[in-house]
Amino acid sequence: MGIMDKLLGKSERVPVEEYEELDLGEYEAEIVGEAETYIKVAEITGLNEVPEIRRQIYEGNIVIADVAFLKHDKLTMDRILKDLRQLAEDVGGDIVGLGEDYIIITPTGIKVDRNKIKGVRSR
Repeated sequence: MGIMDKLLGKSERVPVEEYEELDLGEYEAEIVGEAETYIKVAEITGLNEVPEIRRQIYEGNIVIADVAFLKHDKLTMDRILKDLRQLAEDVGGDIVGLGEDYIIITPTGIKVDRNKIKGVRSR
């Protein structure tokens, strides 16, 4: 019996044959028509992407931007973050880091709650 078994209790292994493939298609809703707000995903590799992100925010969309490529260029990263912070402030939106590689920029009237959602603990 290993240390993990002692700590967590011994678990029984389920044979691969007993696993069942689930079709998630039945849980996906087909959306007809246009949405008022979209979540857009961007990869920022330099200053060239900022105007399109700005346009998306002014159109009322939320942008999740991957900034991992900019880690090696602190000067460019600082300038882009300053521009995007100013954009969020100008439109009454929000900007927040998500881990070390992503930022979320929101349009007017949408704020990001910095508190993590935690499940209810049972006693």
